[in-house]
Amino acid sequence: MLAAVLLCGGKGSRMMAGGVTTHKPLLEVGGMPSTRFVIEGLLGGNLEFSQFIVVVPPGREKEYEEALSGLECRIVVQECALGTGNAVYESLEHLLAPIEHVYVSFGTQPLVRTETIEGSLDVHIQQDLGFTLATVIMDNPYAPLLRDSEGVVCGSIETHLEGAEMPENGETNIGAYWVSRSALDVVLRGLHDELYDIEKGRYATNSGELGFPNEMVRGCLTAGLGVDGVPIATEIEMMGIKTPETLDAIRDVVGVE
Repeated sequence: MLAAVLLCGGKGSRMMAGGVTTHKPLLEVGGMPSTRFVIEGLLGGNLEFSQFIVVVPPGREKEYEEALSGLECRIVVQECALGTGNAVYESLEHLLAPIEHVYVSFGTQPLVRTETIEGSLDVHIQQDLGFTLATVIMDNPYAPLLRDSEGVVCGSIETHLEGAEMPENGETNIGAYWVSRSALDVVLRGLHDELYDIEKGRYATNSGELGFPNEMVRGCLTAGLGVDGVPIATEIEMMGIKTPETLDAIRDVVGVE
């Protein structure tokens, strides 16, 4: 069985600076809130999702319940903005027992193609992987996936939060992931238990947050669970709603389609 967890965090400071007060994942794309557009796309594909979980900031529950009415989504609150890994962690207790694989993405990324989602799941299942990233080969990759001399994934870095040097060209994830239930239970829970400082209310990381893709890549490799990137995406699929300009660009693409 499959589930989808969509992350809808963030304060949207860049949007507010542009005069937009609606929460970014609820901004209209294709005639509906962006997060609904993402879920409708998943429902319209060839995969059968048994559960949809949407992780939102405190106080936004009713907005999302209204925006996603009729879709039978479970709204989960991330009480503290402690990173994408923490947001996924908060969803774990709500996953139905039979769920075997979980698709994780963002309510602000409506351009991820059905072919990318389904193609990366095929690899994920065929290779019995713990964590699978949909990727694209591009110049100046934001979050490069690292491979050894034999092409096997050996790590992942983040050029912004971690201050890693950005290569001129490389393979980067687009913000669309498949993770096995066992990897969530073993690796993500393990990372939380190991790194979360209850007294300080933050993680023992440079940012104080728990990231998702890079931490999961490293954690799964350490745990002996398979990791791979599937370079079947296009650069445009990476585009998320960050500023009024990116929103306009996304609406242009959706309008063309």
